[in-house]
Amino acid sequence: MSEFRVSFYKTLKNAGGRSLKHLQRQLDLTFDSPSGALVAAERLFDQRGLEADCIEVVDISPSRHREANSAFDRS
Repeated sequence: MSEFRVSFYKTLKNAGGRSLKHLQRQLDLTFDSPSGALVAAERLFDQRGLEADCIEVVDISPSRHREANSAFDRS
């Protein structure tokens, strides 16, 4: 099992016309796969009230962070 962070974003334009992603909802879930975490997160939120046009699923398992940090350690 891995820990995943599922984030729901809505893309909006600022006054200068630049597109920015605005976080609407975020969940941390434990699942076997990223797709399982995504399906569970979608079921937990009322999709009619959520205007997300972008969804990100990121593996935040502690072992993944140690691997990522050790890859950039230049000591």
